Amino acid sequence: MRYVTAYLLAVLGGKAAPAAADIEKILSSVGIEADSEKLKKIDNNTCRKNTMLKLFYPNSLYTDQLS
Repeated sequence: MRYVTAYLLAVLGGKAAPAAADIEKILSSVGIEADSEKLKKIDNNTCRKNTMLKLFYPNSLYTDQLS
């Protein structure tokens, strides 16, 4: 859940499709050492298509602009 949260924080911070390095930077800022296997799962094609954002915020104006 930490990785998903970091991903969503990066998106809210202005990154349309955060890379693994962005997620790792957020996690390290709060003292969490990022696991490369978990980062690969987050940094896959599903996230790049913003599927997670549409799942968590289905009625958001922001997700409407991503399609």
